[in-house]
Amino acid sequence: MATFKDERQVPIREHSDVVVIGGGPSGVAAAISAARHGAKVTLIEKGTILGGLATAGLVIFYEPICDGNGRKVCGGLAEEFLHNSIKYSYSTLPARWQNGLNRELDPETHQDPEGYALEVLREEDKKRYQTLYNYAAFVLALEESALKENVNILYDTLFCSAVIEGNRCTGVIVENVSGRYGISCNALIDASGSSIAFFNAGLPCRSVENKFIVEFLDTDFQKMNEAIKTNQIRKAINWRMIGHVPLAQETQTSMFRGDTIEGENEFIRCGHAAALDHLKANQRPDYAMLTLPTMPQLRYVRQIVGRRPITQDDLFKHTPDSIGCVSDWRKCGPIFEVPFGCMFAPDIVNMAAVGRNISSDDDLWDIMRCYPGAVTTGQAAGTAAALALETGVDFDKVDISLLQKTLADDGVIIHQEDI
Repeated sequence: MATFKDERQVPIREHSDVVVIGGGPSGVAAAISAARHGAKVTLIEKGTILGGLATAGLVIFYEPICDGNGRKVCGGLAEEFLHNSIKYSYSTLPARWQNGLNRELDPETHQDPEGYALEVLREEDKKRYQTLYNYAAFVLALEESALKENVNILYDTLFCSAVIEGNRCTGVIVENVSGRYGISCNALIDASGSSIAFFNAGLPCRSVENKFIVEFLDTDFQKMNEAIKTNQIRKAINWRMIGHVPLAQETQTSMFRGDTIEGENEFIRCGHAAALDHLKANQRPDYAMLTLPTMPQLRYVRQIVGRRPITQDDLFKHTPDSIGCVSDWRKCGPIFEVPFGCMFAPDIVNMAAVGRNISSDDDLWDIMRCYPGAVTTGQAAGTAAALALETGVDFDKVDISLLQKTLADDGVIIHQEDI
């Protein structure tokens, strides 16, 4: 194979205590949590908005943070972000969860503080703590939250490589309109969705194939009239899915790899082709396609091979180094405690993977890639990175009791018995 030789010297332009790669929900959570605990944070985002699949990817559904039986499972930033997604626009959040708390009934009136009677609560318990949201409003709410904590956001900036010295990452190389330069750091959090820092550093990763799906927003006069009649603008906007829809259990034979540029581009082109076919079939005066995704809508790209993967064997089990609980967005009941070790590779001490980059089996990958799990791991990693700096230990050696207490103080539900 022919090669190019590149031996350019790259200037170190700045230092940051924590560098986060990727501005999706897990990356923003990592950045905010690290900053709230005193760290200087730089967030690198290759696009021009925050939110990743939750915004640019048009996956405008915040999956449930409850167990489907009326019990909140995820707190902390996972809950805060859910409410941020609907802070400045519409929602479909059930009344049961409007105040974000599990309601206690008055022993005499059998009502909760907001007047929900016992029989109403039982019916409301069937409605999960989840919501649809306006993606543009979520973009702005996420940025507002990050800037409030003085996170340095570098938009339109490409991560090129991590600088590895021994078993440590000492910085990253990025490229943007200012050129190529380095940022030195004490800790690196990979929220890229493709474990790109770990992969580029030669650390072991794994991937699986994706079923095809394209999601976009459209509208027509019927939807607009429905919105006017109900006085609910969200009913004018249709979230359309073409291809594999897990909840409808559709079958499909075409599979796509997200860990190669060929597979990724084929996935994108197929999405565009499907959208164009739909547009042609609906070419009429009362129909409009509103927006297309501006990033690949791949569910799985690449994850690390970590020290302690989370698997189906962890169902309902106590995990000593848990950094938070997650539920199963696909069905009611299951609860998992997320091990701290799922974020770390064996041979590096100050790099953590979050979101869909963490180590898991295939079934838990389908759970942890979604927003509640992604934000939970992001918050844990950001908090741990700040505590490592404060206590003078390696990122992966943070005292787990201190980390769990800090997360619990910030609203995270650490163990199932705390639910």
